[in-house]
Amino acid sequence: MDLTLGEEILILLRERGPLTVEEIASYLRRSVDEVREELKYLELDKLVTRVKKGLIFKKEAYDLTPTGLDEAEKAFEKLRARADEFIRRLKSTNPDEVEEILNQYASLIPLLLLLDLIPLELLMLMGLDVLLLGPIVMHGNQ
Repeated sequence: MDLTLGEEILILLRERGPLTVEEIASYLRRSVDEVREELKYLELDKLVTRVKKGLIFKKEAYDLTPTGLDEAEKAFEKLRARADEFIRRLKSTNPDEVEEILNQYASLIPLLLLLDLIPLELLMLMGLDVLLLGPIVMHGNQ
């Protein structure tokens, strides 16, 4: 029940508003080329649209269409279910199995942390070295 890159992008746009390709890639820890390619498909499916972002220096960014917002809502609920499952599994596992569980959710952990769907403190209590995750960019609602 992993999320696709497209679903991750839709969720991110739902939560953070219009973003550039580079911003999306940075948040999701994906390559710019990979994100750009996925955005082409999302645009063809009429889930995202190009907009201008910035007051003085206009940058091309992407935002959700009404249909994209509906799909983002569905994807977010899917992500929330994965977060709940992840927390439940972490809390009920023995220490020898923590690494295996973390590996199963590794691709989602940055997004889960960014959206406050899992508490960072829980990961720290489980002995996860947060530095292994790399920089997690936390921003307030924009």
